[in-house]
Amino acid sequence: MGCVRIHTIQIVDGLKQGNEVKKAKKAEKIIGAVALVALALAGGSYWSGSRVEQGFRDNAELLARSGIAVSVVDYQRGIFGATARTDLVFQMPTKDDPTVLEPVTVPIFHNIQHGPFPALTVAARIRSEMQPPEDNAEQFNEAFGGDLLPVSDTVVGWLGGLHLHIVTPKFEATIENLAVKNDTAIVEGYKRVFAGTASVALDKLRFREKSGSGTLRAYELEKFRVMANVSVKDETLDTGTLKFEAAKIILEGEEKEVVDSPRLTFLLENFDARAIDSALHAILDDAEEQNQVEEQTLALFLQRKPAFAIQEARGRWLEGVASANFHIAYTGDGNPDDLSIFNLTSNLQMEIPRALVMRHINMQVTRDITDALEDEEEIEVNVELETKEQVGRQIGMLLEKGIFMEKGDTLNVDAHLRNGDLNLNGKPQPLEILFELIPPFL
Repeated sequence: MGCVRIHTIQIVDGLKQGNEVKKAKKAEKIIGAVALVALALAGGSYWSGSRVEQGFRDNAELLARSGIAVSVVDYQRGIFGATARTDLVFQMPTKDDPTVLEPVTVPIFHNIQHGPFPALTVAARIRSEMQPPEDNAEQFNEAFGGDLLPVSDTVVGWLGGLHLHIVTPKFEATIENLAVKNDTAIVEGYKRVFAGTASVALDKLRFREKSGSGTLRAYELEKFRVMANVSVKDETLDTGTLKFEAAKIILEGEEKEVVDSPRLTFLLENFDARAIDSALHAILDDAEEQNQVEEQTLALFLQRKPAFAIQEARGRWLEGVASANFHIAYTGDGNPDDLSIFNLTSNLQMEIPRALVMRHINMQVTRDITDALEDEEEIEVNVELETKEQVGRQIGMLLEKGIFMEKGDTLNVDAHLRNGDLNLNGKPQPLEILFELIPPFL
């Protein structure tokens, strides 16, 4: 029995020792796994951090190339985050003479968080705070409407999308899923002229501002796109287009306005690239040269006989679709001193739903009548009846003057300017009537 007991104890002790060895090995595996995870997290964060830093520096360089004087002064990257400072240079009026501009450097401090799961989470979160320069703090506070300068929070996605929230004393803006593509480059031999294609796309933009009177206005864009295409040939813009389109625009203030599927295209024709380069260089790089190059730049512009067009301006209001096309061109001999309406040609075609025109005239008339009435007069005046009568008179006047032509449920404009003579809707008209051609829905 004794031998059996001894062997049993030995077996039990062996089993205990084996379990302890297994436990030790299991603990080693766990510790090893934790160490590997820690290294993976740190490595992943470091990798994401390097990508974020490179993107940060690339974007700053892109802004600088585009004419915004920004530079990365410092970037300190850690394992799970970074801090950075960029300097932004503004041209601001001097205290002694507001007509004289001087460069002012504004530091912006950035707190950056990145990782540790770059494949599963956003690439980075960046909080940026602008600090007023010591010598111009009062001017900056006045410019931004309060003691608080802009603060922005940015979320960077690995697929390229950006979410941005900006807060200032005067306004607040939110941008969802912003994507920027830029395949432009400076044209050889120029300082500020770029050629190529670029685009900006975002899912939603919300913008809220408070006017001086305290009125809160809000703007919202859905599925907004901007596309630019520029090429230079023989020192002239061979292609110069800028297209805007959106799924919807919502404007909210005293009234609410909704425009579906708005779009328009700006077109530049015969624009002298050297003139553009000189003008941008003077404005962005050397303010002292600005006055000196203005006359030379204008002469270069005119020699090419430039033209500007708005094509396919279109949007759907509640009352229907409004559309317009506009073109204006210089036809003179290139002498800046002889620039006048007599050496310009222009065409305008516009079609607006009559109900839209009437609604906007009605809104304006109602506002004017209400503002003009004193408290004791409100009881005596039927605002609704007075508004209806005034709107009717205004519409009748627009038609009688020939500013608009009726075509079914729309009001149309067909205007042509040649040699200082205006032909509006098939009839000669005085030039002064041009001021009444401003679309009532804007």
